[in-house]
Amino acid sequence: MKPVSTVKVQPKRIKTPRIVHHQEDRRQWQLLLLLALLLVIGWQAYSWGVRQGGYDSKRSSEEITALKTSLAQQQTEIRDLEAEAVRYRRQAEIEQQANRELQQQMVAFEDEKAALESEVEMLRSLVSNDTGSLYIKNFTLRPTDEANLYQFAFTIVQVMEKVKATRGKLVMKLSGKLKGKKKRLDYEAFSNGEDKAMKLEFSNYEDVTGQIVLPEGFEPESILIEFLPRNKELKKMSKTFSWSENLQGTE
Repeated sequence: MKPVSTVKVQPKRIKTPRIVHHQEDRRQWQLLLLLALLLVIGWQAYSWGVRQGGYDSKRSSEEITALKTSLAQQQTEIRDLEAEAVRYRRQAEIEQQANRELQQQMVAFEDEKAALESEVEMLRSLVSNDTGSLYIKNFTLRPTDEANLYQFAFTIVQVMEKVKATRGKLVMKLSGKLKGKKKRLDYEAFSNGEDKAMKLEFSNYEDVTGQIVLPEGFEPESILIEFLPRNKELKKMSKTFSWSENLQGTE
């Protein structure tokens, strides 16, 4: 007789089914409804408070837009006023500078006037002493960039009051040395072939300018200026100027 085999049976864990209570679902829905109700009540309270406070959203937006527009206009006006202020300050600076320059010119004019009055008195004293009424002033000689070419300028003045128009010939002669020998040149010899004399007609004074072309190798020493008046009341005027003492623009 065969022995009977025994089989071991493993115990299994039995899961107990979960029982869902409908009461819990009801509570969740109640909480959600309560929250929704609170939100509605809060929004109504906010709206009521806004109405009670007199707040108007549309009017508030319009006022904000108007304020922004006014602010932009004011900023534009401020920029325009700042630009205008800069222009006024610049204009004031220009006017102040012009006033300073004008004052300086007036001082210079006063000084020149005083000098001219003094010179006129001196010239009139010469006339009263019968020493002549014609006078040369501001004689200058200047070199140019071209070799042997110079510019001269001076003013001839007539101070006799009864002579209304002065007429006559202006003669210039240049003295110096050529190849070691003394030589005198007439005006036509150093003025590019012009006439020997210049015809002048003026009332009280005449500004005279011109050029001097030195011959090659000529060494100038002095220049003679003579005015031969056609007026019977006037006497001949003759004045000699040193070349070196009146030459300007040289060291």
